[in-house]
Amino acid sequence: MGIESDQVVYEYLSRVGDVAQQRQLPSSTRMRLVNELRGEIDRRRARTPVDSPAAVRRIIARLGTPDEVVTAAGGTPSGGG
Repeated sequence: MGIESDQVVYEYLSRVGDVAQQRQLPSSTRMRLVNELRGEIDRRRARTPVDSPAAVRRIIARLGTPDEVVTAAGGTPSGGG
């Protein structure tokens, strides 16, 4: 797993954590969400023939935006703005 690919993952997970905190999800829920996403990304990366930042971005795109995954985890959608 490349450093650049890892950076893409860390940025995504950090954003998910930030959105979850803004939505006031409990700390335990935020930690579980980020850990589950990290595991899912790692599993999908292991199945890709080439581990590149572009491949990681495609994996992340299939999982959803940070807003989408936090909403699915029970976070109240933010107001339009």
